[in-house]
Amino acid sequence: MNLKETGIKTIAAFGEIMMRLNCPVDRRFHNTNSFGVYFGGAEANVCVFLSGLGLPAKFITRLPENELAYAAIAQLRSYGVDVSGIQTGGNKLGLYFTENGNSIRSSQVIYYRNDSSFAGIQPGMINWDEILEGVNWLHWSGISAAVSQSAADICLEALQAAKQKGITISADMNYRSTLWDYGKHPSDIMPQLLGYADVIIGDIYAATIYFPQDNIEKINDELSTEAQFKNAAKILQQKLPGMKSLAMSFRNTNMYHQQLYTGALLYKDEFYFSPVYTIPVTTDRIGSGDAFTGGLIYALNNNSSPQDIIAFATASGVLKHSVAGDFAKLSANEIQHFINNGPVTRIIR
Repeated sequence: MNLKETGIKTIAAFGEIMMRLNCPVDRRFHNTNSFGVYFGGAEANVCVFLSGLGLPAKFITRLPENELAYAAIAQLRSYGVDVSGIQTGGNKLGLYFTENGNSIRSSQVIYYRNDSSFAGIQPGMINWDEILEGVNWLHWSGISAAVSQSAADICLEALQAAKQKGITISADMNYRSTLWDYGKHPSDIMPQLLGYADVIIGDIYAATIYFPQDNIEKINDELSTEAQFKNAAKILQQKLPGMKSLAMSFRNTNMYHQQLYTGALLYKDEFYFSPVYTIPVTTDRIGSGDAFTGGLIYALNNNSSPQDIIAFATASGVLKHSVAGDFAKLSANEIQHFINNGPVTRIIR
């Protein structure tokens, strides 16, 4: 893949980066005596992944001026992410705690971000005309709009500025039920914001929350993945006429409790589907959706064929399950090798 021929400038992402405190694999919240430390957040994860794939990536957020925030910035810098879009203010870096699940028990996430610097961000704090200079793609997610009313307001401000500049906008629906606690239902906020997006990534469940009473919730789970996606896509096309592409990842389990992962793409009114992958072992599932999103953005900017776009996005999501932490530290060659050959257990030397 040769991105130099695509004329790409910079992909920017707006959202929150947090410190993640993760229980050891064999412990739960109530009996752990230590936590592993990672940094992550949906949009930051996308930036790190894209930078590793060779795309210039710029992260826009608000952080306090303290050592924890400096550590987060250092992590982003170490992966080649442009941090010039980070604003300072407030006094708290967002935190979240994670407990690893397994094939029979769900993982758990507890957020501590209600009064973070990002949650306190206000419209007018960011000079979008300046910060989006040289940017031709802006990515955001529903998580940012869920943190606070003011964060949702500044999402709108960013999207309006990007649209005026002719910047392509991608949005990950990313519904988090535990975050929407500031008095607004997601359906009051998200349809307007998603209306600015050219490319939408999501899942059917999030769509039913953001667009209630629009027949999405009536899609039968017993239908094939292809049928579910086509039905949801038709409804979303009616609700979001500016949407040019839609992508979704689907996760199921087989009779052995192994995860099955596949992807679907609507591109120029045609449907494309990836192979179904079996994931027998998971190192860390968190960030796999962001890897899918990053893979999609990378392939779209590389002028790949639609079938190659969804193949690359899905393979990125699958491979992230093998990487600890929020960031998908994967190369384009590694992902393409997986697409061509599937899982390979031999040592590469």
